[in-house]
Amino acid sequence: MKALEQGAAGSDMHLSKASILVLAIACWPAQAFGQAELFGPDNIEASADLRASIVGGEDSWLDGGFGKLRYGGDSGETTPRLRIAALDLAWKPRFSWNFSGLVSVTYQDQVDGNPDLSEAFLEFKSNPAATRFSARAGLFWPPISQEHSGASWLVTDSITPSAANSWVGEEVKVLGLEGTVETALGEHDLALTGAAFLHNDMSGTTLSYRGWALHDVRVTMNGDLPLSPLSPSRQPWQDTITSPFWEVDGKAGFYARLDWTPPLPVTLNAFYYDNRGDRVSSRAKQTSWRTRFWSLGAMATLGASTEAKAQVMWGNTLVGRTMPMGIPVDVDFTTAYLLVSRQFGVGKVTARADWFETRDNSFVARDNNNEQGWAATLAYKRPLVDFADLIVEILHVSSDRPARASNAGIAPEQDQTLLQTSVRFHL
Repeated sequence: MKALEQGAAGSDMHLSKASILVLAIACWPAQAFGQAELFGPDNIEASADLRASIVGGEDSWLDGGFGKLRYGGDSGETTPRLRIAALDLAWKPRFSWNFSGLVSVTYQDQVDGNPDLSEAFLEFKSNPAATRFSARAGLFWPPISQEHSGASWLVTDSITPSAANSWVGEEVKVLGLEGTVETALGEHDLALTGAAFLHNDMSGTTLSYRGWALHDVRVTMNGDLPLSPLSPSRQPWQDTITSPFWEVDGKAGFYARLDWTPPLPVTLNAFYYDNRGDRVSSRAKQTSWRTRFWSLGAMATLGASTEAKAQVMWGNTLVGRTMPMGIPVDVDFTTAYLLVSRQFGVGKVTARADWFETRDNSFVARDNNNEQGWAATLAYKRPLVDFADLIVEILHVSSDRPARASNAGIAPEQDQTLLQTSVRFHL
């Protein structure tokens, strides 16, 4: 909650904008539409995640360490935990065929600002036609992840998403206006999406100072995230937390996405993002970052019971004025994963391999943000009853980050294995 105390004015601004959006949804003249559905069973979704886990090794990044997982060891000791990991509630009003909305609220264990607004937007879609249009306006995640879905933006086939989409969940949420056009060229389906947005100035902060991580934490409108131990050279300029949804420079960013479905059981997508941060605007020791990246994704159906997904992401993030010897923080980042899921009876097995890297281009002797690592995940999901699913997951991550030694006095190379079970209740 520290950032809320330091930047109450900014948080109030964020809250007022989202409140106006929620009020607009609630006060929409539903009587103008003949088929409005506002509060029926199909308009409400609720879920609860009861989580049991056991893990050893270094402290989690959520506890101020360099650990790559949502849960870490207790001073290096293997630690079992039983917690309510998340509670989610979503309202999905439909005003007509063309107009609908979403308002979702979440509580997450270990995250400040609970409970809080997760997403809130109005959505439009055109009538069925050869060429179709859709748009949405409000608070949402850009269309990057191939692993999340649903009104509460939950991971579909495992507990933990890839490193790429874990970062999207924690630092890439926007207040934006997005439009999409879809059409067919012969047997090929194409979709082009573009958006302008505000409120993503801090994107790149955790990725630079902590590096990649694998977890299912989703940033909320007022949520703060802790940072791993900072180097002495950065401590005067950066708070020990980051507020990913702050707006400090007043500049709009943009993103674009192209989807292509050929006459094959394959879908390909390309995504480009640029928050256009000015790198110098600052408030409460939090500064606007300039973050740009590409993401290429693919999904394929391999027979009746098997599907595969792959994604590669690469980009750069910068903060600080250009100095004679360079920019204070200049980090290139890359990650990729390959995922395969197969149905076995009522259950599904998912296996995923991740690779990730950050490359520091400035002042490495004083503030080393280099990193290399990999992770392997194996998950099994099956329904228990109509309103509950069981997911069992084992995740191993290995990484080499020199800042562990210089900033925290621990070995730069660390390995962790997390075994966790989730019972997801849903309505």
